Amino acid sequence: MNESGSRRPRRTSFVLGLVSVVVVIGLVGAAYALTDGFHLNGSTTTAVTVISKWTYDSIPGDQFDAVAFIAHSTSQLNGSFTNSIGIIVYLMTPAELVTLAIKGVISGYNWTSGQIPVLTLYGLNITVTVGPWDLVFLNPDPLNATVIDFWTAVTETPA
Repeated sequence: MNESGSRRPRRTSFVLGLVSVVVVIGLVGAAYALTDGFHLNGSTTTAVTVISKWTYDSIPGDQFDAVAFIAHSTSQLNGSFTNSIGIIVYLMTPAELVTLAIKGVISGYNWTSGQIPVLTLYGLNITVTVGPWDLVFLNPDPLNATVIDFWTAVTETPA
């Protein structure tokens, strides 16, 4: 009631209620955005496929191919493959990959397989930390292309 003893107009109550609803929806939306969809990083046990099971036709001599992915928590990268020439696999940051792509030199890397022998079934088991990464497949043979056969998908699973 106001000073004259009459009730507050319904319109004011409606507007206050509507403003309250809009504020709550805004707060929930902000919380959703700030928490990356309400899930806590690392709280999920779902594996994310980085590379599906496939045959990569060829990587020419002295060339590379890279697969970009983002780790949302400290994770394990697992998968298996064979190759026809003998490749080297690197885990690089995007900046390291850019240097390789532009200058043709490896300026740094987080992990490497070393030279993988021809027709060896190689099992990836790499720990990755939060952030963007590139899994790089380098063919060091200057004359021959290589074929990579993935026997299992490469997956990222929170540790």
